[in-house]
Amino acid sequence: MKQYIVYNSIGKILRIGICPDDMMEIQAGQDEFVMEGVANDVKHVIVDSKIVEYIKTSEDIAKEEQRETERQKEVLIISKMQEILRKQAIEELKKEGKIDDKTL
Repeated sequence: MKQYIVYNSIGKILRIGICPDDMMEIQAGQDEFVMEGVANDVKHVIVDSKIVEYIKTSEDIAKEEQRETERQKEVLIISKMQEILRKQAIEELKKEGKIDDKTL
């Protein structure tokens, strides 16, 4: 059995695993590469067929912060949409006589 690492052309580790010795080469898909080894897909990248520790750049950190800001905005938007839809639904149900203030 061999431990393997599947990575892409920029060295990002896509998968890791264990397979029979004669099946390691088939682990890589299109535009992927495979090598024998043990790595952590969060802590490492592949550079020149070697496992190296991944160090975040200031650009990486800025991108993560931007994604988090966007995610927070989406949460606020969804929350507001649900609030508006709930109010509209209550008003419609009141008009239809299906609920009243006592049932809320």
